[in-house]
Amino acid sequence: MESRRLVLPPPDPKWSWWDLVLVLVMLLALIPAAGFLKNYIMQAISFLKVTGNTPQSLALFLGTFIQAAVIMLAVSLITRHRQGTLKDLGLIGDNLKHNLFLGVGGGALLAVVLWIMGIIVIWIFGPPPPQDIEVLLTGLKTGRDLLLPFLAVGVLAPLSEEMYFRGMVFPVVRARFGPAAGMLLSGLFFGVLHMDIYRVLPISAMGFVLAYFYERTGSLVTPIIAHSVWNSVMLLIMYVGSNQF
Repeated sequence: MESRRLVLPPPDPKWSWWDLVLVLVMLLALIPAAGFLKNYIMQAISFLKVTGNTPQSLALFLGTFIQAAVIMLAVSLITRHRQGTLKDLGLIGDNLKHNLFLGVGGGALLAVVLWIMGIIVIWIFGPPPPQDIEVLLTGLKTGRDLLLPFLAVGVLAPLSEEMYFRGMVFPVVRARFGPAAGMLLSGLFFGVLHMDIYRVLPISAMGFVLAYFYERTGSLVTPIIAHSVWNSVMLLIMYVGSNQF
């Protein structure tokens, strides 16, 4: 009996290098826009405080929501302009059950491996400065306060980042340099754009593995789920560690 083929590489990209740059330009435009809209954002935070969430949680959620919305809008517009489809982005694929299973298991394993890498980095270089989200989590008192941070880093960030980094960037780099170099270079690009010199290697390693998941399945479902699991596990670890005393 012929075994079912599992290796389904992503399709040839419909995007160019300039399209990748255009998304970054739209993201960079958020910096002056945030300054211009600061008062409106603060008013929104003040209004939403009635939900019982802390201003820090609301700021994180709104910031992530705006960034994710810009990324997804930019990717969607470029895909439509290039006459691409959801399948070209990897959002429609075969064997959904297998992709979900691989995403959950791969994300959990990724969390363990990168946690160990973080310990090694701390052992060699010493503890890095805390991330902004770690500082935020120290002010949370109950598990309910985790809802908005979870939606931000466990749902919105993985979905939007995978649409760009694996859905657009990886296929373009892969087409130019081949699968292995494509995974390596797109992973490094992913790490550098997080702009955290202390964590660039673990994040780049994460980007490499997520690109491998996309290469293995031809579907963004797997890296999206794996990314979400990884972020959620680390969020929970940081919350427990920040509030254990």
